[in-house]
Amino acid sequence: MKKFRQLAASAAALGLTAGAALAQESVHVAAAAINIAHGPIALAAADPSIFKAHGLDLEVTDLRGASPNCIAALLSRSADLCQVGTTTGTDAIAEGADLVAIVAVSGPSGEVILSDDTVERLGVAPDAPIAERIRALKGLSISTAAPGSALYTLGDAMLGTVGLSWDDLNYRTLGEVPAMIESIRNNQLDGAFWVFGSLAQLLVDGEGVRWISLARGDVEEYEGLPFVAVFARRDWVEENPERVAAVQAAYADAIDRLIDDPEASSAAIKAEFFPDMDQALWDDGYEQAQLAFLRGGATTEALWQRLLDLQASASDKDYTAASFDKVVIGTARGE
Repeated sequence: MKKFRQLAASAAALGLTAGAALAQESVHVAAAAINIAHGPIALAAADPSIFKAHGLDLEVTDLRGASPNCIAALLSRSADLCQVGTTTGTDAIAEGADLVAIVAVSGPSGEVILSDDTVERLGVAPDAPIAERIRALKGLSISTAAPGSALYTLGDAMLGTVGLSWDDLNYRTLGEVPAMIESIRNNQLDGAFWVFGSLAQLLVDGEGVRWISLARGDVEEYEGLPFVAVFARRDWVEENPERVAAVQAAYADAIDRLIDDPEASSAAIKAEFFPDMDQALWDDGYEQAQLAFLRGGATTEALWQRLLDLQASASDKDYTAASFDKVVIGTARGE
């Protein structure tokens, strides 16, 4: 069985309670979003046989980008699992939530898209050394996610590799993709640092340039960072070891299919969730996403710690409680 519910404010606001327990063979995943960056849960929702093969009935709640609600769903016991940007989960842990990471889903999904007019004005080639392309962003009007988000954190760290920060740009938060696209088209923004595929309309129309792509490895030190992960309450994990193992295996299968059978996987997700999207736009996003999925649903201690270090550099929080040995469990631990 699959069922989708949309949370407008928080899990509690919809009256979801701890009493709404799931059957032993079921698992309820709250997903920060259903998009290609969150491909494994999108594919599993489109094809329930992936989880059924491991004895699980999958229920998914699409939070439509409201990442904090994903953690709220866990803490209120409205969901068993939360698939979300890793920094959202580690922030919650740093603030006292007793959560663990059971799957590492994908690497960095951010990319910088600039308007073609801006690129022409800069006089720097899109294939110039990455340091030159990052320096060229100084003074530009760029939209990205809010401070504290995974995109903001990685963007700030990326700028820091050449001695810049968001303070050196005319940075704005503008969460609506259509508004970003129109603002770039009308030269109200020079560009945006956003999830791959979202701004592909500009590329297809010849009005934008993919300036930097973290998914394709433009910034080498970010390759493989666990950008999206699946979190669970520690007590739920301890009470359900067999379900946790089944979930980990199901996610690994979904990721393998996304990488090894892109044609069928792409078609299944698009047909279920984005049937009206222009095929060229969809293909562009999938091509980027395919580079980012983490085989086996696992990450290493070095990569996990590197992400925590980047996060700490952009905030004043202590992430000791979110260290690899304390929160990353089971087959999510790679070598």
